[in-house]
Amino acid sequence: MSFKVSGRIYEAESGNGIPNLIIEAFDKDVVKNDKLGQVKTNIDGTFEITYSQADFQGKFEKFEGNADLYIVVKTPDMREILYSSENKIRSNAKNHEHFDVAIPKATLLANKERSSKDNKQLLKLLIGIAWIDGVLEPGEQVFLQRMVNEKGLADDPEIQSLLSVDKPVQPEECYGWLQAYLGNNSSDKDFQELYEALNSLMYSDGALDSQEKELLAELATTDVANAQSRQLTLQRRFMSMMLDSKFLANVLQMERSSIVSQTAMGTGYYARVPYQIISRFSTTASTKILADDMAKLYLTDNFAPVNKQITADNLTVEGELPKELEGMFLRNGPNPQFKPIGLHHWLDGDGMLHSVEISNGKAKYRNRYIRTDGFKVEQTQGKAIWPGLLNLPRFDTPYGLMMKNTANTSCVFHAGKLLALWEAGAPYEIQLPDLETVGVYTFNNKLASTFTAHPKVDPVTGEMIVFGFAPIAPPYLEYSVVSKEGELKRTVPIDIPAPVMMHDFAITEHYTIFLDMPLTFKPMRIMQGQLPIKFEPQNPSRIGILPRNGDNRTIRWFEVSACMLYHVGNAWEEGDEVVLFATRTPDTYLFIPQEDKGEGGETEFEQFRLYRYRINLATGVVKEEALDDVATEFPRINDDFTGRKTRYMYASRQATYMRPRLLLDGLIKYDLETGSSQVHEFGRGRFGGDSAFAPRPGAAAEDDGWLLTMVWDAVAKQSELLVIDAQNFTSEPVARVIMPQRVPYGFHATWISSLAMATY
Repeated sequence: MSFKVSGRIYEAESGNGIPNLIIEAFDKDVVKNDKLGQVKTNIDGTFEITYSQADFQGKFEKFEGNADLYIVVKTPDMREILYSSENKIRSNAKNHEHFDVAIPKATLLANKERSSKDNKQLLKLLIGIAWIDGVLEPGEQVFLQRMVNEKGLADDPEIQSLLSVDKPVQPEECYGWLQAYLGNNSSDKDFQELYEALNSLMYSDGALDSQEKELLAELATTDVANAQSRQLTLQRRFMSMMLDSKFLANVLQMERSSIVSQTAMGTGYYARVPYQIISRFSTTASTKILADDMAKLYLTDNFAPVNKQITADNLTVEGELPKELEGMFLRNGPNPQFKPIGLHHWLDGDGMLHSVEISNGKAKYRNRYIRTDGFKVEQTQGKAIWPGLLNLPRFDTPYGLMMKNTANTSCVFHAGKLLALWEAGAPYEIQLPDLETVGVYTFNNKLASTFTAHPKVDPVTGEMIVFGFAPIAPPYLEYSVVSKEGELKRTVPIDIPAPVMMHDFAITEHYTIFLDMPLTFKPMRIMQGQLPIKFEPQNPSRIGILPRNGDNRTIRWFEVSACMLYHVGNAWEEGDEVVLFATRTPDTYLFIPQEDKGEGGETEFEQFRLYRYRINLATGVVKEEALDDVATEFPRINDDFTGRKTRYMYASRQATYMRPRLLLDGLIKYDLETGSSQVHEFGRGRFGGDSAFAPRPGAAAEDDGWLLTMVWDAVAKQSELLVIDAQNFTSEPVARVIMPQRVPYGFHATWISSLAMATY
């Protein structure tokens, strides 16, 4: 049986029919109303909808009679409802029902005005999006002008002004237009119209970049029945477009120029995206459980910062400091000045140097903050301003810094200068012996890239070999050589396919060795509620061999089994082979808490093992093998043998029973010739860190010297510097130097002999 709904829609005052209105007919039900049909009114305002019994009687409604009928009258764009008879249901409707509906002229005029405003808001938004990359392309101009004409806004002065190529639209202004257009109750029609307009705009310049493709793909798959879901999706993807590759490339160029000029910039791209806007879409930054877990891990116990900067002479020494041991032990590490904001990782804290000067059998302690530009700004403001690496960078501060260079990772002494290092920025020069910060160091303004936390000083040539990686825009890797005298001689880009966390590398007599591991860093992941750092084992793990004086044309890449290589012990050449030693883990989470896996609910935990890689340059074959099944980190050697064959290597043993924290409960000495090893135990409740080798002056044997490392005694609640005879490795330390205050766990250690300091 067929049914019919007919009628006429007209203007109340004149009686004239209204064409092109949308008429929808519904059957009113308790759970869900059934849509019976939809048509447009004719030129005289009349309409007719036919429907069948199947349109309103479902499986469980066959005995309920005819439809409980009502109609809805909408504007041509379906944005506004002009009339609804839902409160006047025609129960058990007849085979033919007729509706005559009068619409007041005032209602029609108000709708026309609203429609004009909506059209204008949509056009403003599209113009703003077209300006996202900083350029209004000719194709985009043509498309937008056509839309302006179609919407009847050709004479609108504001629209014409916005279309001027001399007046770029700022992203934060565009975001406001997005909010104004969608509002809090956007309809399917709003969403669809914006999607179609964006689609046309993106294709108008003849090209579709990856961000635009991603936006359209995600919009197309969004649940259109969920208004909150689709608006959040659009907003997130819109913000991702603000931070597209072109935008970030510009930011990176400005960051580089700021490194060179040492001046802070308060204008330009940094200020274009308000942080409070971006951060509202960063769901990871607001994940309280994860934030609490990270704070418990890295802001408590001996990970907690110390507040006092002190100098103390005549430290208590248990045992006896060797008379030949003259110099300074340095340990760099994180020490947050203020309570962190966002997700806090151990890697984030402000750099603090702890030094122990040893001379004539006596020891002196000193600790000082590394006063970076970001540190000084936060000190002045009295609070943390920059979040850490697990959060979105800040683009809106007036200080010209996206991220704070903490200079907290390691130190290198070269050409008479001590440099404090953080791999995502420039070094900071530190004055000796008082540890006062001189300032950012740019090699006479020649440094145009970041600077690794693990530079290698060739003990024969005196050159310092370095690299810098860029986490945002290519080139993702740059290679530099600094002369013995401290002059930056050359920098060349090296092509790698993605921005990766390349923490360490190696040198041999003739080669530089890069580690392209699939631990990628992409800030835009935060916009999808993910952490920015992710291990992607489906991508290749590669070792690159570059002639020391080579460039991108001469590098060779060798794939190895999927893994992450964090720290290098050493490398050298043997015939056709390059031999590399590094700590390896099959996957990595950067010590971020993971879900419990395995039996007993144990938290998944990263464990590193010392591996040997033999890369045959003649055959291309790579052999890899574990030296030990014991978990270790921070491999070290006698630095006088960097890049040359060594017999001995030292590493810190992981206390895997203290998961998920990276704690180290002893040192291991490996004999690489015999394959044997020895262990120096720290003792119950005692945990250390990286070590530094201090060779005995005039020593003939490679292991004639001492290993120095800082240890925290959790039972006695005191920090100690251990001095271990490397040739009597399992014996008690020859000396324990008691620190005058707690020294938090940190990163890398350095030994600078008095002779080296006196040479300059």
